[in-house]
Amino acid sequence: MSTAAEKRRKVTIDQLRTMKQAKRPIVALGVYESVTASIADNYSVQIFMTGPSGPMSLFGYSNPAAISMEEQLCTLRAVSRVTKFALINAHMPFLSFQTSARDAVLNAGRLVAEGGADTVKCDATPALSDNMRAIVDAGIPVIAHLGVQALRRVEQSGYGLKCTTAEQAKRLIDDAHHIARSGIFALLLEHVCADVVELLAQQLEIPVLSLGSGGRGDGVCIVAGDLLNYSAFKRPAHAGQMADLMSEIDKSLSSYAAEVRNSTYPAAETAPTMAEDEYKTFLKSR
Repeated sequence: MSTAAEKRRKVTIDQLRTMKQAKRPIVALGVYESVTASIADNYSVQIFMTGPSGPMSLFGYSNPAAISMEEQLCTLRAVSRVTKFALINAHMPFLSFQTSARDAVLNAGRLVAEGGADTVKCDATPALSDNMRAIVDAGIPVIAHLGVQALRRVEQSGYGLKCTTAEQAKRLIDDAHHIARSGIFALLLEHVCADVVELLAQQLEIPVLSLGSGGRGDGVCIVAGDLLNYSAFKRPAHAGQMADLMSEIDKSLSSYAAEVRNSTYPAAETAPTMAEDEYKTFLKSR
């Protein structure tokens, strides 16, 4: 292990605040399985987001509201078992925190105690601020999620860009200020016009992170499956062109099937065989 690796420590909330003050961009990555998490944890990624995209991609869901607490815990545990440095944030599934402050605390506690999360994320509204405050008061840090919210996609008429009008922008900014008073330690803005992200990053003392909302905030988040193009869903435009694993997998599987059919895979020299004398003994024993 290198000296630099030995000096690394678990990311803290104070570190994130310091990064905001120093205008050092925060790197967040949506991860939901152990292989990607173990690789990404070798680099300077401050936050791992274990959100609904994990169970949706891995378990074939099209409706994020259908994801159970147990399924969210399953992907969360896969990440937490291998993560040493990144701060692990876990998404609160549908109706896990909306019904009451008590339910919010108990379910957030499950994500921490059973799943290994350090913090939780709530699809926020001002009306749910008291429930988020209860989680914070219980000692569990909270990231609030505004903009496109998967659990509210029907109410929001889909996943379209938010804050395209002055009225929408004002409402989201007002909501963000209201929610910030509940004690959250960071705000995630998904698919929101970059002008609004920049303004809130200037106005709020907490880090403001962008997911598909440009690079004008205090940091950027992207789902690893989108970044690498390894997902059950269409790659969003904001993912960029870091890698195209789906194309590589497609090529490999096509070659595999073709080579099996023409009897060139696996290569003859790789086949395990008996020692010659043992094989002769075997033939005589038949």
